[in-house]
Amino acid sequence: MGMLFPNPDLSQHRHYSRVNWQGQPDAAEVSISISADSLCRLLQSRQLHVEDLTCLDAASKAQVRKILLNLAC
Repeated sequence: MGMLFPNPDLSQHRHYSRVNWQGQPDAAEVSISISADSLCRLLQSRQLHVEDLTCLDAASKAQVRKILLNLAC
């Protein structure tokens, strides 16, 4: 029985360059939306640190505080 996906050729390297849409300058910050579950998972696995976050509204700040308190227990 054959494999569904062939073995990748690891000798091929892909090089990606950043896209600068319409000549816009690179921003130092981006605004995104992420689910509370994903945020919790990233914080718990230490792939994201609370020091890197800024909440844009009181409801988000309360939700992040709740997540952090749950992770601390």
